[in-house]
Amino acid sequence: MEGYRSLQLRKDCPFDLNHTLNCGQTSRWERIGDWWYGIVRDTVIKTRQVGDVLYFSGCSEKFYKDYFSWDYDLLNFYGAFSGDPYLELAIRENRGLRIIRQDPWECVCFQLLVNKVRLIPKVDRFTRISQKMGDRIELDGHTFYTFPDAETILEGGLSQLKSCNLGYKADNIFLVAKKVGDNLSWAHTVENMDLKDANQFLSEFKGIRPLVAEWILLFAFERTELFPVDSHIRDIMCKTYLSRMYFPKSDSEKVDKVIGDYANEHFGKYSGYVLEYLFASRNAP
Repeated sequence: MEGYRSLQLRKDCPFDLNHTLNCGQTSRWERIGDWWYGIVRDTVIKTRQVGDVLYFSGCSEKFYKDYFSWDYDLLNFYGAFSGDPYLELAIRENRGLRIIRQDPWECVCFQLLVNKVRLIPKVDRFTRISQKMGDRIELDGHTFYTFPDAETILEGGLSQLKSCNLGYKADNIFLVAKKVGDNLSWAHTVENMDLKDANQFLSEFKGIRPLVAEWILLFAFERTELFPVDSHIRDIMCKTYLSRMYFPKSDSEKVDKVIGDYANEHFGKYSGYVLEYLFASRNAP
């Protein structure tokens, strides 16, 4: 296709763009016709897959591969669970799904704003902030907005954030922006911490609980050994691997502890990918 870069998939590097972008791990992508449009940092990436060929614009080949985690060995993950009926089904249904490497700042804000919702409507709190404080980009007759960095949010002030109809979350976002503004190397610091210290560091951000910190570490810092348990994952695990166990409905904390221990023992370093594949195939018969 003229005007677009292209990448040819190798057999040892399975990738499916639709599975990856449809599974709800990030809200910044929209499918329009045959193309996906994604606001990534300060640009819009336009891409589509035709068989084993990826076409894209808006970024370099290196960025594209890194963003979609092409260096992660999916075949090794698939082979590790050969014979597991739940994961064999999930892999068959979603082969080529990869965990996107999200921008740490945007991931923190996304989880602060909509962490309870995996698949969100087109207009949400995150989008409202972008429309009010981000940069406008026009492409193919469509309008997109970047998400403002911490400095822009601080310059705009708390009152501008509150005008985005965020409720108490406006205060949380503003305080997190202050914390990030005071430590511009925070993401590099988290990247080099062990898991416990990284979780504690992020949990000190206003509004981020340890569970939310796990989601951030999984999606923005490649900590694929994590298996953060929310209501969706709890329901999936109780219907599959732990279906023979009885749990009181009122004690979700105990259930989550059992699920976390099970994931750590049985899924290990692949836990994050197991989670995404099980979630993506949750409606399979």
